[in-house]
Amino acid sequence: MKLYSPKWLLICIALIVFSSRSEAQFPDLSKALTNEQPAAKNEDVAAKQQQWLKEAKAAFARLHEAGIETQLPPGIDIASLDSYRRDLEQIILGISRYQKVSSTAPEARKTLETARAADKEWLGFPENPPYSILILDELVNQQDDIKQQAESYRSSLTIFSRELNGIQETAKQAEKSSEELLSAAVENPNDGGSSKWRLDADQAKSRVLATRAFSLQSSIALLNDQAETANARLSLLNRQIEIARNKLSFSEEDLAKIKKASEERKGSLRKEIDAISKRQKEIATTRSKQQTAIEQLLKSIPEGTPAEPIPELALANAKLEAAEVKVESLQFISEKLESLVQLESYIPEIYQNRKILIESKDKEARKRAIDFLQSNYDRLRAWEIVVANELAAVDADMSNQESRAAPLPVEDPRLQAISDLRTALSDKQTILRRVSQAAAYQSRILKRWLADFDESNQSVPLQEKVKSLVSSAWKFTRQIWSFPIYEYEKDVMLGGEKTTVSRWVGLGDIFIGLSFFSIAYFFANRIKDRLRNFIVGRKYIAEAQAKTLSNWLMIIVGF
Repeated sequence: MKLYSPKWLLICIALIVFSSRSEAQFPDLSKALTNEQPAAKNEDVAAKQQQWLKEAKAAFARLHEAGIETQLPPGIDIASLDSYRRDLEQIILGISRYQKVSSTAPEARKTLETARAADKEWLGFPENPPYSILILDELVNQQDDIKQQAESYRSSLTIFSRELNGIQETAKQAEKSSEELLSAAVENPNDGGSSKWRLDADQAKSRVLATRAFSLQSSIALLNDQAETANARLSLLNRQIEIARNKLSFSEEDLAKIKKASEERKGSLRKEIDAISKRQKEIATTRSKQQTAIEQLLKSIPEGTPAEPIPELALANAKLEAAEVKVESLQFISEKLESLVQLESYIPEIYQNRKILIESKDKEARKRAIDFLQSNYDRLRAWEIVVANELAAVDADMSNQESRAAPLPVEDPRLQAISDLRTALSDKQTILRRVSQAAAYQSRILKRWLADFDESNQSVPLQEKVKSLVSSAWKFTRQIWSFPIYEYEKDVMLGGEKTTVSRWVGLGDIFIGLSFFSIAYFFANRIKDRLRNFIVGRKYIAEAQAKTLSNWLMIIVGF
């Protein structure tokens, strides 16, 4: 029995012909998808996606039935079957991604409303001024973190917008392909189900495109809410920071709190070091046992045995290597924890020098404090580079272990030793990232302090100042350019079905329209004057009549 009957094919062709007029609107899909707003009402889109998911799963299961390769219509090869399967799989995965993103949208909107309300309702700190410098530090740290988040949101929005532009081009190609397949189906109704197959496969490709579009639009809407949340939080933080800076104090009590917190962190680090030391002793004992086992195996091997190790010896060597790497890894972790203890030891002194810069009027004392902060900043930056290099080396070791494990069968006992070795390397990665984050955090703070206490801005090159100014002006211009003025809805065909999408007219669109109008009107007016002078000069018409006609002509041109 063939997979598709002629009767079913004729029914399908009739349905497609009936909908062909609406499918001609498919190019509008690409324009609608460039919006950074949800493409349609959430309920309608969710229901449509759920129906597509059900149909895709059913078709996917059918195409994986036993013997499906022998039931293909004439002219359909295995490559086409594989392509159809991949498209159905992409639909299933794409809808799952869309549903996941959509499920987070209500919470993101709620978070945005909360942030806006907090910004609007905040009337001041509960404490009376002056405000502790620790409060200011916490606010500025939050500000830096949110700025990084906002930048990542903007970057993601740019990438997703580019992807939607790519869908625009793909949509044009998909429309042309659909028209060709439809014509072929109408011309060859009795081709053994080949046209029906190709039309179904083409519909799957169209739905892949539409699913990607829905998913991207949901992601863009979510990112817009997250970016607006970041802006609302930054607005509040900017006000709080400005008030705190104007009435700031750095008391001995604040310095005592800093020292106490640093000592507590050092105590926690020392506990970690003690725990690592105990583990080192245990692993060292295991390593000694493995070394003894290898020596006994070597003694039991008869003389004249080939140099290639026997399986037991290979396994014992793998276990010994894993034990050695564990010991080395624990020693490495212990050393890095000691480095963090050392870093904590500098923190009270760093804050003490900052206090000098805030309170002291002695130029020499201030210079010494600046030099101390600068030297620590340079040391931390160098440390970041060293840690980054060490992390790259560990990553290479991890990749090497993956290569060793790849050719081994699942039942090979050496895999456990390699797994233990990778676990040890993973522990090294974790401690290196922890050290890197600690160093980056402290260097970022020192960099900010040094900028705050730089009394002259002469150290910043003029080129950098101009570059920063141009960058800020460009960002502001882009925001103004894309500011929405008017929203309207439009019906388009998406995945072969009618969908309502939101379209926006921005301030930039209006500016472009006015610019084209002004340029066109200017040139039309010049041409009109030349024509009028030519006609009046040749005595074809009186000057008064020529003026009247030219005025009417410019009114028509204006419309």
